[in-house]
Amino acid sequence: MDMSGPETFGAAHAEAEIERLQRTGTTVEWKAPTGERFSMLIPPTVYPPREDTDLLASVLTPQRLPPKTQWLEIGCGSGALSLHAARLGCKVTACDINPLAVACTRAHFAQNGLQATIHEGGPGPLADGTRSQWGGDQTYDVVVWNTPYLGADALVDGMLGPMEEAALTDTDDTGLFGRMARLIATTSLLSKNGVAYLTVSSKGDGKHACELAWAEGVAARCIATTSFEDGEQLSVIAMWKPYADAQVLHRPVTTSTNDDVVALAGVVGSSVRADVQTTGRGRRGRLWKSYAGAFMGSWLVHSGQGWPHTTGDQLRAGEALVRLVRLMSERGSADVCLKWPNDLYARASDGALKKAAGVLFEAVSQGDVHHVILGLGLNIDTGGESYASLHDLGLETTAEDLHVALHAMVASLFQQVDHLPQAASVHVEQEVLHGVSLLGPLFYRTNKVLIEGVHPSGSLSLKGWDEPVDEPDELTWLGV
Repeated sequence: MDMSGPETFGAAHAEAEIERLQRTGTTVEWKAPTGERFSMLIPPTVYPPREDTDLLASVLTPQRLPPKTQWLEIGCGSGALSLHAARLGCKVTACDINPLAVACTRAHFAQNGLQATIHEGGPGPLADGTRSQWGGDQTYDVVVWNTPYLGADALVDGMLGPMEEAALTDTDDTGLFGRMARLIATTSLLSKNGVAYLTVSSKGDGKHACELAWAEGVAARCIATTSFEDGEQLSVIAMWKPYADAQVLHRPVTTSTNDDVVALAGVVGSSVRADVQTTGRGRRGRLWKSYAGAFMGSWLVHSGQGWPHTTGDQLRAGEALVRLVRLMSERGSADVCLKWPNDLYARASDGALKKAAGVLFEAVSQGDVHHVILGLGLNIDTGGESYASLHDLGLETTAEDLHVALHAMVASLFQQVDHLPQAASVHVEQEVLHGVSLLGPLFYRTNKVLIEGVHPSGSLSLKGWDEPVDEPDELTWLGV
């Protein structure tokens, strides 16, 4: 535990902490999602069940926690969530860096006649303990963590003691959410088809939690939220290893990455990137030009019956790509924007906004089987006079690293994961309107128009026009 805080931990701090530990415990009753009530004695400095506990519990349904699920709770506090999991038949492991929380959870399991393995410790720098200390050496089907989210300002003037500080504040230089994403990506903590559920706050990593996970190569999707009167929003982020059974391939030269993924035996989520693409296809069969230093890749996002694809899917992919590039480049909305329906524009070295990336879907039929392919092209380190690049945004990356992040992003948007809702498109309309504000004004059939909204299908509703617009070639952007 790091007790350095904003000032050296001295005798006065020690006396204050002893006083905290001598306070009387509080008895609380917590209602699990199943309706069962647990009576718990919460010692001082141990985190009791609160609104964030209830939010996380709400997504831990019996369907997501079938019997014999290997469960790990990090930062178990009172043990409430682990008690719920044990009642559903999960094999429970839990940990907490507060020794009083460890004792508290053990006592509550004994009180209810349930079994669990409870460790002291948690993810953090190596000095705080290895994974085998706090999580054992096994792989888990479900990992949950109600992550601490108070900022360092909570430590000012002794608001919290060291025990509470460790449980409630995120002072990790990496960020606890980002550290967890990296653990999922680089270790066997999570099983091949396992899912981790973490709470995050809009006051911390909640603003860009999914993008942080994508950058580490981990799929992530927001599945629940709650808001408070002060404007803070808590979210539950589900994370998993993207398309665990799919192939991720690199080819120096190919005719078309779209054709390549169709040939991969119909394994959804398979992707191919190429350094050179000789006959790539753009919109309406146009040639997708191949530039040196560009990322060119395709994903098989559907293979089977039907054609589950609309213009809205291009917007979802484009909006997600904008968010990811902003995070990775640390550039704001004035330098990166979405041009409806499928282009990413970036601030070039000459100060102008120019196309830096494109999103394209193609549908291919083979007998009774229909394939939907998503193609992504991004200029990494070259743009020329007519285009911008990620390098213009100060983003130093490689096609290989970008492939990892984009693979996670695509899975987050389109992968079907048992018992998880599909990804929502919360900010698509906002990004479309923002793009118009930077690249417009917009003209339709020689008339200057205003956008009233974006249909779920992805088409544009224009003020004064009855029919929505879904053909990009019918629009003229004055700023492009």
